[in-house]
Amino acid sequence: MELSERKQKILQAVIDEYIGTAEPVGSRAISKKNELGLSSATIRNEMADLEEMGFLIQPHTSAGRVPSDVGYRFYVNSLMRRYQMSVEALEKMQAIMADRVNQLELIIKKASLMASTLTEYTTVVTSPKLTSARIKKIELVSLGFGNVMIVIITSAGIIKNQSVELDLNDVEASKLSEVLNRRISGLTAEDLTLDKIKEIGKEIDESFDIAPKVIINMLNFVYEAIDSLDYTEVYVNNAKSILSYPEFSDVGKAREMLAFLDDKDNLVKLLGSAKDGVDIKIGAENEFKELENSSMITVNYSMNDKTIGRIGVIGPKRMNYAKVIASLDCISNQVDKILYELYNKEGDV
Repeated sequence: MELSERKQKILQAVIDEYIGTAEPVGSRAISKKNELGLSSATIRNEMADLEEMGFLIQPHTSAGRVPSDVGYRFYVNSLMRRYQMSVEALEKMQAIMADRVNQLELIIKKASLMASTLTEYTTVVTSPKLTSARIKKIELVSLGFGNVMIVIITSAGIIKNQSVELDLNDVEASKLSEVLNRRISGLTAEDLTLDKIKEIGKEIDESFDIAPKVIINMLNFVYEAIDSLDYTEVYVNNAKSILSYPEFSDVGKAREMLAFLDDKDNLVKLLGSAKDGVDIKIGAENEFKELENSSMITVNYSMNDKTIGRIGVIGPKRMNYAKVIASLDCISNQVDKILYELYNKEGDV
């Protein structure tokens, strides 16, 4: 739909004003705060036209106007000014990510915290789904009193550990670790078949005095630890921020939204439907009814050029789109860089 340059400037002024105040915007407010060189009457007429065209909504006859979903979409696609991250914001981001960790899960949690810190909105992040992650190393550590800790480190930096009842001294634990690493290191969950487990179990049975049931339980843990990488976890930060916005002043709406954010299955589905790159869904463009008064912006993060997860920000439709987009883009690039530096030398994951 074509809009004249004047209508575009007025629509932009209305949305910018509404983002800051959350109050319906009248023609006088626009004429006072913007150097449009137009009278209040002219602005009022143009706003009426924009309402008729579907870009603005008048909540009450005596009130000013607010943007519609169509108005926000036109704003995001055509009017939004590029947001320049401040030095302070960049320093804050670098401070959060400065203490680099070698576990992918912790990196993603830091990214979630960083996104909520920079945008001040609710952040939702999905953990990587790494079906092809390989076992990098297995360590058995004798804990004494008939217990051994099994530690599994994958090529994606994920660490799984579990204590099992196994009476081994340090030397025996070290020798058993050597057998497991020789037979399992480099394998994926798909490679660790039942026949493979039986082969390894037979070798251990012939070399160590360990009950067959304990061997099978130990190997089953190894399999389940690797297979669990196919499960997508979701981390939510700053969910309570929605309570500070007038759009959710209604207790029923706020409770409904918080319940939605507490449903991990819905959140996995929500972020899973997003497109790669920066994806923006405004109001009714979201598939869930709970988000009809909200907007969601997502960006993917990658490892070895493969999308393995997404970072999303959920807030009111009047959110500061330019700031959120700039923040997420910066965070995504930072996460990609860290993942590349940590895991690229380890091969495909």
